[in-house]
Amino acid sequence: MRGGTSRGPYFLKNDLPEDEHQRNKTLLAVMGSPDVRQIDGMGGADPVKSKVAMVSKSEENGIDVNYHFAQVKIDEPIVDTKPSCGNMLIGVGPFAIERGLVKAQEGQTKVIIRDVNTGMKIEEIIQTPNKQVSYDGDFQIDGVPNNGTPVEIRFLDSIGSKTKKLFPTGNKIDKINGKECSLVDAAMPVVFFRATDFGLTGNESYIELNENKKLINEMSDIRIELGKRIGFGDVSKSVIPKVALVSKADKGSIKSRYFMPWTCHNGYAITGSICLMAASKSRETICSEFYSDYSENGIFEIEHPTGISKINFEIEYKDNEINNLIAGTTRHARLLMSGDVYIQKSKLK
Repeated sequence: MRGGTSRGPYFLKNDLPEDEHQRNKTLLAVMGSPDVRQIDGMGGADPVKSKVAMVSKSEENGIDVNYHFAQVKIDEPIVDTKPSCGNMLIGVGPFAIERGLVKAQEGQTKVIIRDVNTGMKIEEIIQTPNKQVSYDGDFQIDGVPNNGTPVEIRFLDSIGSKTKKLFPTGNKIDKINGKECSLVDAAMPVVFFRATDFGLTGNESYIELNENKKLINEMSDIRIELGKRIGFGDVSKSVIPKVALVSKADKGSIKSRYFMPWTCHNGYAITGSICLMAASKSRETICSEFYSDYSENGIFEIEHPTGISKINFEIEYKDNEINNLIAGTTRHARLLMSGDVYIQKSKLK
């Protein structure tokens, strides 16, 4: 399935090995990793197309399904289940209905999801005319060439997704290796930098930024140091925290370039969008230097390389600090194929 601006196989979790080591070997074989082309698997030789969703029926009261996300490294035998992915999450509701985990209702169907990676609770509204998932609508999102049927998504408890703190270091701005940054955790831990501190304008294309190895290495060194400071250990092989550059918007709320973290996203991750919004709506952060609207509800617009992403928000402030946050957006997903994927038995030894 394609979920938002990401793509990958969606599995019923019980179709995969229970043993984590064997499961990871299976997912690497499915995607064709490690290989920069992923030519012998289902991966797309791009981080946004090397993702996996594992879905299961939830036994928790008030939760329909559990969503377990995996980022499969392209060129190394690594399966990272520490982060989440908001775009792949868009496909979880439709998948759950397609696979009979949730019964479709007439008109539209609400699916309540527990994100296993982060513990977040998410609500999705899927359009189900005639009790069938609709994919062929006229809703458009930047970063996807074709239209689809809208899927509404709301993150009900995104603050401190991995660290239980909005500001994991205890500071709104840290200075590491001579660079100031803000590490914020809302839906996804992200380290935000001023683009100008790296001699950039913030208007660079994702292709230009991917070729700037000096920039990527500098940001990586800082995120690795921050990972140690907040108790994540060595994050040199992990995709979290993510990193992003921010600058003043031309027509949106803020302009940003989001990294995953070794390559620049051609759009913007949903979880990263929520984190950027929380960072911008918090006073005295790097992001708040480019944004100064502290309203409690509305729409936050992010300018990125392929257009604008919009986040709806409801914020409760206490003593001028974010006390509670509900964030949502609308994307679309599409079922691309349904069937079997074959792997070599030798890859499981």
